[in-house]
Amino acid sequence: MKHAFHRFLLISFGYLICAALFSIAQAGELKLALANSTCDAMEKAVDLYRANNPVKFTLSCKSSGLLAKGLRGGALNADIFVSADREWMDFVVESGLVSADRVFSPWGNSLVAAVPKNSPIQGLDWQELASDKITVILIGDPSTAPFGRYAKEALEASGLWERVKGKIQTRKNIELLAESLATSSASTAGILFKTNLTGQLRQLHSVRMSLHSPIRYYMAPLKASAGNAEVTGFLKFMQSNAVKDIFRAEGFDVSMP
Repeated sequence: MKHAFHRFLLISFGYLICAALFSIAQAGELKLALANSTCDAMEKAVDLYRANNPVKFTLSCKSSGLLAKGLRGGALNADIFVSADREWMDFVVESGLVSADRVFSPWGNSLVAAVPKNSPIQGLDWQELASDKITVILIGDPSTAPFGRYAKEALEASGLWERVKGKIQTRKNIELLAESLATSSASTAGILFKTNLTGQLRQLHSVRMSLHSPIRYYMAPLKASAGNAEVTGFLKFMQSNAVKDIFRAEGFDVSMP
């Protein structure tokens, strides 16, 4: 009787192991190539999705340009691409990696000028970025980071670019800029997305939207993954009210363009 019971336990344990392995095998996997400024909000969305879906996620967070170039060159593999502007999404469409009719724009953002939290500078006007009060201006790399390109557009449109370009220092992604700005001298300012302000930074003012192209994000599945049921399910989830609430709470504009 004792041996029979032990045999029963071993068989039951074996079934449990097999069931677990089958469950793991059945779980899908999604690889997301994400514009750096969306990463915190996307992590929250992914956690919410995984609460009811046994999916493994891999998140690659970089500037939109680096992601797009990596996808085209084959250095990066992804199922879904999120770009912080239309330009880099168009780049992957033109490269034959994404179908134009699958692209949609779920969120917007805005630019702000900010200084380190403990900076004594108060109420600095946009035009005063050219004054002696500011010795360094941090922006994203306009060649790969959309938030840097928007900043350059705003400086050019307001006639400041030529006056301040000697002060400009670039950072390859927005999180690096926020970290750099937080530990910079009191005479350093930065231009970044509103959603990436941290507790170590203080906003001076919002950048007028009329000075730069509309800030919209674009999402699409890669052609190689577009027919994947997991991809379809996740993209549908990303357009849900629950996800809109997450992005709204993070400071994104969730209205339709």
